[in-house]
Amino acid sequence: MPHPWRHGLARRGVPLALAAVIGGVGWVFGTRVRAIREAEADLVRLRAQEAEVQEEILVLRGKLAAATLPPVVEREARLKLHWGYPDEERIVIVRR
Repeated sequence: MPHPWRHGLARRGVPLALAAVIGGVGWVFGTRVRAIREAEADLVRLRAQEAEVQEEILVLRGKLAAATLPPVVEREARLKLHWGYPDEERIVIVRR
């Protein structure tokens, strides 16, 4: 003897399962789209950062090329190392 309530359950279960599968696929697709957008934003940010670093490299290369010039070496020795020639007198002011 067939059970009529079993057929009704099967008819309701298929659309629910189909809805669950479609929802799952949509969720996976949505998370992938979001991840791709985040990766694109990161790429734009990193390219801008790379451009800044390249500009800084150019500035530092210019400073490095100028650092071997005798006037630059002397100026840096006087300012940073407080060096001078032996016949020069240095005046140091101490404030209290």
